[in-house]
Formats: sequence, structure tokens, C-alpha cells
Amino acid sequence: MSKCRRILAVASSGGHWIQLRRMQSAFPSGETVWVSTSEGHRGEIEGDAFEVVPDCNRWEKVAVVRSAFRMLLLVLRRRPTHVVTTGAAPGYFALVFGRLIGAKTVWIDSVANAETLSLSGQQARRWAHEVWTQWPELVTSADGKLVEVSCHGSVL
Repeated sequence: MSKCRRILAVASSGGHWIQLRRMQSAFPSGETVWVSTSEGHRGEIEGDAFEVVPDCNRWEKVAVVRSAFRMLLLVLRRRPTHVVTTGAAPGYFALVFGRLIGAKTVWIDSVANAETLSLSGQQARRWAHEVWTQWPELVTSADGKLVEVSCHGSVL
């Protein structure tokens, strides 16, 4: 197996995608697979691979299962060494499955969540190696099996 870095950068369409794309310069070209819930974003990606997974939310149980299954297949096929996501549910699934195959994982909570971590971000604390927020008020210490939430200033 190759020792090169393989990054899976995952975000649902909309604000999650915009936030992740603003961090593009941090990801090495040619080593990143971009994943979103909208085929329309394919044209924004040059020099890297792009994949589409079904969108879902907690109220659509069949869509959740379909999205999780597709993400599992994608993670097993791509074998990322790192998973970075700004959410939402498909990013959470990527983080969980990535962690299970040994990838380093980072959850970057949505900039819109200034008062509490997102629901997915709260769940991600059980699986992620790191959870980032840009709001100092949301920093929390590690609690049992939960990873510490750290503030990195403006993550954009």
C-alpha cells in the first residue's frame, strides 16, 4: 500500500461546502478527493478527484441509510489517510468510517454554530481525532470518550 497522503474532504452542499472550499489551499493538490452532496460542485474542483454522495438528514431514515452506505463504499474504495469535514451527516459518516480504517480525522464545526456545536459535531466528538470551532465559547475539555473541542480562531 502506498504511503502517500490521501485526503478525503467532505461537506454537504451549501454553507458546509463553502466553508470547506475556503480551506482548499490547506489541502495538497492531487492528494485530495472532494466529496459533496451536489453534482453541481464538480466544476469547482480542478486537479483533484470529486465524488457525490446522497444528502440526508435525521428525519429521512431511508436517506440516512443510503447516504451512510454510499459513504462506507467510498471510504473503502478510496482508503483515505485523512478525513476532513465541515459536516453535515455525510461528513459525519465519512469521519466514522475513516476512523474505523485508521485515517486521521478532523471535524470542523460550522461557522454558523456560535452558541452550541452542531448535532453532528456533538456526535463527531466520539469519533474524531480533533474537533475544531472558531468560537472560544464552545471550547470544551475531553470528557471520557469525547475528544476536546479546540478553538483555532477563524477557521475560514
